[in-house]
Amino acid sequence: MYNEKQIAKYFERIKYSGNYDVSLENLALLQKCHLFNIPYETLDQMNGVPLSLTPEAVFEKIILSGRGGYCFETQGLLCYLLRSLGYDVVQYAGRFMNEPGVIQMRRHRILIVTLGDKRYLCDVGMRAETSRIPLELTPGLVQTDGVGEYRFEKDDFYGWVLYQRLPDKEYKPLYAFTEEVQIDDDFVMPSFYCEKHPDSPFNKIMKIAIYTPDSNLNIVDNEYKVYRMGKCVEEHTIKDRAEAEKLLWEKFGIIVPQNYRLL
Repeated sequence: MYNEKQIAKYFERIKYSGNYDVSLENLALLQKCHLFNIPYETLDQMNGVPLSLTPEAVFEKIILSGRGGYCFETQGLLCYLLRSLGYDVVQYAGRFMNEPGVIQMRRHRILIVTLGDKRYLCDVGMRAETSRIPLELTPGLVQTDGVGEYRFEKDDFYGWVLYQRLPDKEYKPLYAFTEEVQIDDDFVMPSFYCEKHPDSPFNKIMKIAIYTPDSNLNIVDNEYKVYRMGKCVEEHTIKDRAEAEKLLWEKFGIIVPQNYRLL
């Protein structure tokens, strides 16, 4: 649990100006503020810097040091904040579904918040386009964040499957999860795999992202792209470290440690 001083620092970091009331309105504002001000980033993983998922460690790295993180860090951070504010939050483990025909391991941290008689999925841990608002966990209900449409369906194996449709495209599955409640320590092993395993897609190249109300700014390796309303409207190849550092600061708010490899 974070204390009042830590919560105030958190709110300052994400530019949240709402109140402490437990409500869907405030939950939605917290999620947007988080996505718009805290980047997704994997700089530690690609530089062999060990991660810690403790509440203290993620708070120090992301809130006090102005960095970002990937789902195991940012979703954990948001979970600790929400519980500190009085929200009812449970955690599940999710499987990505971006490889048709392949059942992937569970390596996404899922947050489900209960408000009254409804449950909502909150996600601030995705690099690619994702919902900017809490999504009501109701099968078949179409919901939109102003950029994409989302709906949940149930599957005998995958459990809850989240589908997304971006403008001028068809629905596609993003990820899925079953309802076995996870404790914080359950995410240590999949996070360690993502940090250290030779097959991990997270420990070799830069993967950076941040959101605006209608856009997703993205770096993968040395390619910088801007997606607006789900469509790529800008892209170019990063030439050198100086340009990478400039982009990371100006677009994502990240000050890169001088000893870190980028390209």
